[in-house]
Amino acid sequence: MKKITSQIKFIGGALSLTIIAIVASVIYINQKSKNDSIVINIAGKERMLTQKISKEIFRLKTARIIELKELNDAQNLFEINLYSLLNGDKKRGIYPPPTLEIKEQLLRVEKLWLPFKEKIEIFKKIILKIENEKNFVFDNNDYLLNISDKVVKTMVKTNVKGYYIDKAGRQRMLSQRMMYFLLLYLNESDPRYYRIFYETLHLYDMTLKQFYNDKDLIEIKELKDILEKNYSFWNEYILHAKNLIEMQSKLNDTVDYIKEFNNILLNGMDQAVSMYTIYSERQRTLLENIEYILAMIAIVIIFYSFFLIINIQKHFEEFMKKSKSLISFDKDESKICEHTDELTIASKRLENFIQKVDRMIIDAQNAIKTSEYLTKELSDVSELLEKNAKDIDKTQKKELEKYLDTSEDIAIQSLEDLEKSAKLLQKLHENLSNILEQTKK
Repeated sequence: MKKITSQIKFIGGALSLTIIAIVASVIYINQKSKNDSIVINIAGKERMLTQKISKEIFRLKTARIIELKELNDAQNLFEINLYSLLNGDKKRGIYPPPTLEIKEQLLRVEKLWLPFKEKIEIFKKIILKIENEKNFVFDNNDYLLNISDKVVKTMVKTNVKGYYIDKAGRQRMLSQRMMYFLLLYLNESDPRYYRIFYETLHLYDMTLKQFYNDKDLIEIKELKDILEKNYSFWNEYILHAKNLIEMQSKLNDTVDYIKEFNNILLNGMDQAVSMYTIYSERQRTLLENIEYILAMIAIVIIFYSFFLIINIQKHFEEFMKKSKSLISFDKDESKICEHTDELTIASKRLENFIQKVDRMIIDAQNAIKTSEYLTKELSDVSELLEKNAKDIDKTQKKELEKYLDTSEDIAIQSLEDLEKSAKLLQKLHENLSNILEQTKK
């Protein structure tokens, strides 16, 4: 049976460790929940940023004033967050991917992001160029209309044939029709508008060239001057208009790619968020189960401690009964026992027992002295025997020597045993004295 003190130490240590483990697990769960919330929030924000980037692209596609700050900020933040999720960021409380599956999913998102980012950069370059072309084409369309109108008025003034006037008047309509379908294509990206724009542009260009190369019209100086202005400005205007619609066509292709790829990137990031959420829930459930187990262990230890206390009380009562049966008290001691507690009684009995041990130590010391004296006497007898060996028969001498040797061995062994017993009694006395001192405290 284990010592009671050892059991108490074991229970105290086990209960302390269990409580420490419970407190540590609670702190760890709270900290982990905080970190999980940060990571899930960042991963969820990445989903939002994919949509914000796409929204900014569609807004800028038809915007009159191009401002890329919102798009750049969203793009940069997406990249920073993705890098932090892949590599961890202690300052922000973001830990690296906790599982291989989450890491692989984030790497897939990174792989999807690279071509998506490349298209965004292409979009930004084109939209800035388009802005310059738009400004020229939109701002100078009225000038094209006015100069086309001047051609008509000059023809009327110079009294040219009605055939020319009719075509010149149509040029005014074509300048606006061309702008109308250009705007439709810029806004809706319908290939029909692209085709009609070029048909209108080609008809205006062809008519103007016919006027410019017609000798009958060129011979009229006033009409020649206005046609040259119209032709010179048209060549510059048509260049910008063609550049605008061609770049818009490339821009439309880029936007279409971003539109389709946006959902793929969003779904990839959404899967990563789901993985983080599932991992967090599993870890929290596991830690909560560990807490329940630790709580059950603590309850078991508490019940065991109650059992041990009852067992200690039982043993103490048995000790009291045995001590009463072994040691008798006089009437005065009995009276004292009636008016004192059990620990005082035990101390009194222990003092009596120590006194008996003291007497035993004194007896042991006397026995050691007696044994030493006997050993010396046996040694003297052996010396006398050796001196008178000539007068004794050989057979008797051998027998006497044998008995003397045996007696000396017994005496020596007895002396050693007595010394050991004396030492043990002394240690017993010291231990009992220590116990007595503790009980008196």
